[in-house]
Amino acid sequence: MHDRLRALAPEYDLVVVGGGIAGAGVARDAALRGLRVALFEKDDFASGTSSRSSKLVHGGVRYLEHGNLRLVWEACHERQLLLHAAPHLLRPLPFVFPVFRDSRFGPGRLRLGMWLYDAMAAFRNVGRHRMLSVSSQARWGEGLRADGLRGAALYWDAAMDDARLVLANVLAARAAHAVTLNRVAVVRLLLEDGAARGVEVEDGVSGSRAIVRARVCVLCTGPWTNAFLTQVPGAPAPLGTTRGSHIVVRRLTERAFTLAAGSDGRVFFVLPWLGATLIGTTDLDDASDPDRVAPAEAEIEYLLAETNRHFPAAQLRRDDVRSAFAGLRPLLRTSGAASSRSREHALLEPVPGLVVVAGGKYTTYRAMASEVVDRIAARLGCRTPCRTARAPLPGGDVPWGAAEHWAQGPRFRAAARAFAQQYALELDTATHLLDTYGTRGESIAALVAADRSLATRLDARHPQVRAEVVHALRDEMALELEDWFWRRTPMAFAPDHGADAIDTVATLFAAERGWSAVQRDAAAARCRAALHGAHCGAR
Repeated sequence: MHDRLRALAPEYDLVVVGGGIAGAGVARDAALRGLRVALFEKDDFASGTSSRSSKLVHGGVRYLEHGNLRLVWEACHERQLLLHAAPHLLRPLPFVFPVFRDSRFGPGRLRLGMWLYDAMAAFRNVGRHRMLSVSSQARWGEGLRADGLRGAALYWDAAMDDARLVLANVLAARAAHAVTLNRVAVVRLLLEDGAARGVEVEDGVSGSRAIVRARVCVLCTGPWTNAFLTQVPGAPAPLGTTRGSHIVVRRLTERAFTLAAGSDGRVFFVLPWLGATLIGTTDLDDASDPDRVAPAEAEIEYLLAETNRHFPAAQLRRDDVRSAFAGLRPLLRTSGAASSRSREHALLEPVPGLVVVAGGKYTTYRAMASEVVDRIAARLGCRTPCRTARAPLPGGDVPWGAAEHWAQGPRFRAAARAFAQQYALELDTATHLLDTYGTRGESIAALVAADRSLATRLDARHPQVRAEVVHALRDEMALELEDWFWRRTPMAFAPDHGADAIDTVATLFAAERGWSAVQRDAAAARCRAALHGAHCGAR
């Protein structure tokens, strides 16, 4: 691969450090205002906490209990904007929230909370809540324990493809002329006369280094923030990171459930995901190396036990866990239990020219990015207002909404049929491409039109076709096989972890990147080891 750093300009208005959802959101917002932006990520985009979430864009119904109405209102508002901006990446999701005799609150308080939650969304949620009776449990319970059940509520939030939502923001920044480089690490902050003047970066592919000067540096490094700030004399360590772990098991329910753990009372979710069930999350203090975070065995056992408590017929055991993953939440350092730690964010400026984004919540990333860029734009004399509230994300400019998209309603089905006919695709392939990429599916279909062999599936058990890998390499900045299996697609979390597709994907990577047979085989071996390593297991 050519030296990517040679194309860098000598100076930018903003250098953004970190390619998770916060950094991607800041880069997109700033680039859309016409600022010169460079974004650097030491690994792959969304490779940290931003792809290890509960896969939800949600208002945070549990925050009502703590009286954090402002955060809930903001999250509900941002959820609605995202449903319009990226209908191919979000889907409305109904949740059942049951209460039992041993719950912290009863049906009356739950009903009040649900009305308040809908009010925070200005009654413009996908659907308003409704209360569910114990007598009708057979219709909505899906194996939920009946012992002690006092009632339940059905309310709405949204599921998301977290890794691709990050990537969509990166692609939007790139389309607005930002430089976006993954596997390029910021190895040093340039401090001159007590101010930040830029960064030194190292390309993890070529090994080359470069000095990049900037009028402002924005630190969006999530759980790596405290470590990065050690090079700034007198800078605080603002984060108190907590670990959130998840497990993936066979499909238990068709519905999503919000549940309270019997052992400690904290809320966790049981969600339908990729034909399986996603269970999480935990919330434990963890100040360890973010590069090595993984679920602890005790967390896996906790999630299994609490799920079995609520769904007695599931009888889940350790060998039922298909995958497990964990991320560190970059929360503001406060006293008290990890689960009660604030999801608010703060903007710090330990030295002139360095803005640090600390804390925050995935759902409100766009508003947080707008606040960051508003502050910087005023300082740089840029008068262009934020443009992200109404602008669709790449692929999101579809003639149907999120509910229509994920329900595959009549307009979506008609579009899929026309798409299949236009590009001579099988209907299931056309449906998959529109489902995953929205209008950007046309770029992949064009690859198939030029080379029919690219319409072949990678594996009979997965819908992905070869053209998607080529597209990920040419247009989505995938550099390693792991980028494909974990973040361009979710194949790593399938029952087989996508193992049977590794050789095919490696061959496509080799052809595009000019790898030798030795390099191809080595990449395939590394990917096999990673697929069955700590990222899909426990420590």
